[in-house]
Amino acid sequence: MGITIAATVRSPDIAALARARGWNGYGLITCTINAGVDVANLSISGIPHDCLTIINKGRIGGVINSGTGLYTRTRIRIDNSSGTIFGGGGKGGTGGGASVWLTYDPINYKADAFGGSGGNGQGFSTSGSVTLVGATGGAAGTTGYTERSGSGTATAYGGTGGTGGAVGQAGGPGSSGSYTGTGGYGGNYLAGGAGIAAGAYVDGNSYVTWVANGTRQGSAIN
Repeated sequence: MGITIAATVRSPDIAALARARGWNGYGLITCTINAGVDVANLSISGIPHDCLTIINKGRIGGVINSGTGLYTRTRIRIDNSSGTIFGGGGKGGTGGGASVWLTYDPINYKADAFGGSGGNGQGFSTSGSVTLVGATGGAAGTTGYTERSGSGTATAYGGTGGTGGAVGQAGGPGSSGSYTGTGGYGGNYLAGGAGIAAGAYVDGNSYVTWVANGTRQGSAIN
């Protein structure tokens, strides 16, 4: 039996589409995803082993911030010769914080700064209509300032969050915090956090026979 996904869709139920066409629950299914069609978060369920072949001519992908493109615990075949399957890009790392103080009075003349959040990784939107959302830059950190008239000043700077990763790519690291001052001052800072890994293009790779690999972006989970 042949079925076609001809319009962009989120999490389609291939078994239900086949039953609507008269599938008997155990026969062979060939599901074609047309060129130009986006399918977000494709999960295979309700289909026996070795019944389903997917011919992907469009894009199967995960949502922003490490979403998984395709999930299966059913043995299937995939012809991805003219298609793309990707995991969502990873979120950027958090910027590092910092503290600074005037050394002659570190309790009363102390300032803190906090790192900015990481940007979002590229991927399909998490709700509503399915659109490919671009990666974003990280947020700026905060600034803390203290001074004592005639004695000195000190400023702490939170690091900027890392940029989110493109599809199949980890997010970038956040920037470290820092501090400066005049007169007698001291401080400490934290390094920026590491970016988050990209999502898997497939979770259940050991269940997939790849007729043709095509373009696959991200990691594979067996």
